[in-house]
Amino acid sequence: MTINHLYIVTHTDLDGVGSATGALLVTGRSPRDATIVYAEPYNIHEKLRDIKEYISQGDLLIISDLGPNKESFGETVKILEELNNKGVKIEWYDHHVWPRELVEKAKATGANIIIDTSTCATGVVLRHGSKIHNMEFSKYMEELEAAICAADLWRWDHYLAPRLFRIADTRYEEGKEAWRNRLVEKFVSGTLWDEELEEKLHEYVNLELKNFNQTYRNTYVTQAPCRVAATVKPQGPPSNSFIGASLLSRYQADIAVIIRDNGGISLRSKNVDVQQIALKLGGGGHPRAAGAKIRIPLLVNIGRRLLGPRVLSWYAARLVRRVALETGCVHGL
Repeated sequence: MTINHLYIVTHTDLDGVGSATGALLVTGRSPRDATIVYAEPYNIHEKLRDIKEYISQGDLLIISDLGPNKESFGETVKILEELNNKGVKIEWYDHHVWPRELVEKAKATGANIIIDTSTCATGVVLRHGSKIHNMEFSKYMEELEAAICAADLWRWDHYLAPRLFRIADTRYEEGKEAWRNRLVEKFVSGTLWDEELEEKLHEYVNLELKNFNQTYRNTYVTQAPCRVAATVKPQGPPSNSFIGASLLSRYQADIAVIIRDNGGISLRSKNVDVQQIALKLGGGGHPRAAGAKIRIPLLVNIGRRLLGPRVLSWYAARLVRRVALETGCVHGL
């Protein structure tokens, strides 16, 4: 396949960085020969809208590690249809669970939709993309997939997984997007770890330990049935997944909720299907890790300014518990 220019729209986490790397590797492109845009499931339509006028016939658009979201999917599909009609090739790689009707709607745009839940998004791009673009699946691709999937799928069976997970969550003076692009450059060059990353890791861990105390102070816990522990995400580390694991263990919770000031929430659980809860809230994800964006009522916003961030934790915990009970608080994953 001849490609004029490569556009990549990918998630903001480690797996998004890894799958962007995979898109470059399977197409034989360098980061300088592509445009990489980082998005969340709820704003993918906005990111596509920002770049669609620049994408032209003969270009390739690769979307990775972004599942369908009720808020954004309708306009996303319309944009993909427009791009397909312009002669743009579109490949969408994902490892999230998609409802069948949304798969069919996405395919109807002319896009090549590749969904594989057996691996992380990095693995989906590398394994399926290498076949589509006639690129050999190399030993390095296998190592890249193993390291990133070990973190993204919460398996931790690769020695670099906890390090890379933290590094991808880091916020530095060059900005979030610039740092993600720096990681992509390293990964594409064949570097998974070096002295620069080791130094950044030490900085991150020190801040992570400090912020955990703040996280616990802002936690609100509901009572059974369906015990929910919610907290407000501090600036910087720890990551949502580490906070979630800690809340589940520390408070013997069925569900952990991490909420941001803008209404973005992350859900984690060991035994409740939080994907169903996220779908009800307009989001999506996996059975054990999902997310959505909610509207924070005016009174809650006033309350947290007067009384502190724990008011926001209180609201999020009660909202998620209510929706969880409505969906059955399904156990037994």
